[in-house]
Amino acid sequence: MRTSTVSHNISCSADVKIRHRIPSGTLSPNVLQFPLNHPIIGVTMSVMTALKTDVELRQQVAELRKDQRNGHAAAHILATYALLALNFWVLYRYPSLPVYVASFFFIGLMQYRLVMSTHEATHKSLFFPASLNDAVGVFHSALMGISFFNYRKTHLEHHKNPQSIEQDIDSYIYRPLLETKPGVRRLSLLVFGVVWDVWEKIKRKLFGAKRVNEQEVSTKNVQGLFAQMAPIIVCQLALMAFFTFVLQWWMYFALWAAPVTLIALSLDRARTFLEHGYQYIFSNQTWESFKDAPQCTIDIDTNAFERFFFAPFGFAYHQAHHTYLTVPFYNLPQLANLLEEKDVKYYRRVQGSYVGILTKMIWAAK
Repeated sequence: MRTSTVSHNISCSADVKIRHRIPSGTLSPNVLQFPLNHPIIGVTMSVMTALKTDVELRQQVAELRKDQRNGHAAAHILATYALLALNFWVLYRYPSLPVYVASFFFIGLMQYRLVMSTHEATHKSLFFPASLNDAVGVFHSALMGISFFNYRKTHLEHHKNPQSIEQDIDSYIYRPLLETKPGVRRLSLLVFGVVWDVWEKIKRKLFGAKRVNEQEVSTKNVQGLFAQMAPIIVCQLALMAFFTFVLQWWMYFALWAAPVTLIALSLDRARTFLEHGYQYIFSNQTWESFKDAPQCTIDIDTNAFERFFFAPFGFAYHQAHHTYLTVPFYNLPQLANLLEEKDVKYYRRVQGSYVGILTKMIWAAK
């Protein structure tokens, strides 16, 4: 008797494929001749449910990915510009030491928001179409002294999955903190290690990116040094002119260049350590080396204040972002809810503030 083959594929680590061979013709349940409580019926129903769930998940993620709007990014960026303009106005009208000190920290926070916007632009999900996205990305990167297209290439290496902490090209930020004894030593490295981060970024501009403990360049620059530096030089000269003719020349160095390094990059360093080090520190598993420890991250259910200043552009949902890179940041909360509902392996979001979680990680025994 001729038979036809019906295949059901389910997504899993072993790429399991289950086949049922049934007679050709009408696919009637009677053909199987098994009682409903037979084990094979249970397996078949489980496979069909998993398959349906997987298809539904992919369809829902595709809808989130296709939902491309510019309003959210525009609101974030315009708010940042407005707050910077207000700070500059206060500096112009009320120059004094307390205003200078407050401005140092506040401008650094706004610069950090601009740095986070460049991250979204590297994934081509800040603005649409891609030409507008890249134009804003290049501009914001140049304001912060970042080489946008080189940053994009290196950052996408960070998103390779699966990979270990040792393989992560950005682990130079958080791996030394995981290796350091908790307490005062880890806190000191978190605060003062930003100097090492700056040096590493300068080397990457000149020579390309290396992974920790590697001698050869892992990611070559897509642009030469002049092409990298041209937009940066133009933007920095414009800023120097603004500070010189509108405010005071020294403010460019004290209230723009310094906060980029001491505030914006320090915040980025702390956020990276928290998001990529949390599971390593608090997991019940242990690994012999960072070569075995997987690179992973988390979602954080935090407050609105921290979402604006410390985790803008959806960074509180960093695990969701790593799972589906091209979903725009304003849809990441929905994506996180969806993955928690449909993926049992998805790490449930951590409740608490960034400050509280970071404090626990600094003093955690592991």
